[in-house]
Parts: sequence; structure tokens; C-alpha cells
Amino acid sequence: MIFMDTDIFVVGKLFPNDERYGINKAFLNEAEEKFTSIFNLFELLGIASFNLNEVELMKLFKGFGEVYGLRILYPSTAFISVNEFVEDLFERAFHKIKTKMNFQDVLILTVAEEHHCSRFVT
Repeated sequence: MIFMDTDIFVVGKLFPNDERYGINKAFLNEAEEKFTSIFNLFELLGIASFNLNEVELMKLFKGFGEVYGLRILYPSTAFISVNEFVEDLFERAFHKIKTKMNFQDVLILTVAEEHHCSRFVT
């Protein structure tokens, strides 16, 4: 399972003149079993909001998985209450924050780990 970080999509969507664009595009087209998290999608939408109008943002949001041929992963909430989910998520987040990670990266890595992704590409 290949987990893709936000910058892969930022280069692919917003920066066609970037020197990494060609290899980035080839990777997006050739990689199998591609995944990203809902947090990555919203991070991309936030970045893209400076360049895209509301209609374009909604189109990106609604069709993201199909356009990139990937599955969007969510934090696991199986068999626990909302309070337990929040407590567990923030306890795991705090352990990562203590290693000097920012909160957005913590959320993304937590989802990748929960879903046992074998590779993390950034």
C-alpha cells in the first residue's frame, strides 16, 4: 500500500513548471494501490484555494479519488465511542508531537499507520 503525502498532489495539480512535475506525474500514473488521507485532501484544498475558485475546489474535492485513482483513508473509529476516539487520537498525536512533529503531519501519519500502509511517499 502506497500512502501519498500532500506535496505529490500539489506538484501534480498546481505546479506544472516544477522540475519534479514529470517524474511526479509518471509516479501518479504508474503507482498501484494508492492511498492518501482525508487530512491530505483538505490540506491540498487549503493550498489550492489560493489558485482555484469555489467551483474548481468543489470539483477537486468531489472527484479527487477518481482523478488520481486512489482511495481516501479516514481515521479508524471502529467499535469505539466518539469520546474514546478523540482521547485515543489525541494521546497518539501527543506522543508524536513530543518528537517534534507538527499536528497536521501527526494526523496524516496516524492514519497511514492505522491502515498499515507499507510505503509513505512525500
